[in-house]
Amino acid sequence: MDAESVRTDLVVAAAAAGSTVVLVIAFAVALPTEPRFYLQSAPLSVYFVYILIHRKLPDSVDQPASWAGLAMIAAIVAFGIAAL
Repeated sequence: MDAESVRTDLVVAAAAAGSTVVLVIAFAVALPTEPRFYLQSAPLSVYFVYILIHRKLPDSVDQPASWAGLAMIAAIVAFGIAAL
């Protein structure tokens, strides 16, 4: 395991964790009821998928910025679903 791999994993993990925290805070502020756990943890599911498949993808697709963006998109979609 090299330093670049660790840095990449930390970037994706930080984006998923940060998106989850922001999502939970947004739920607490904007919604009168607490949404289900699977909606609150939607960005973390992106990180788990990353852990399972990122080494099997080509380097052109497997970029930390792509995974971080996907975690943020998952948070936005989860918030949209909960707001409906």
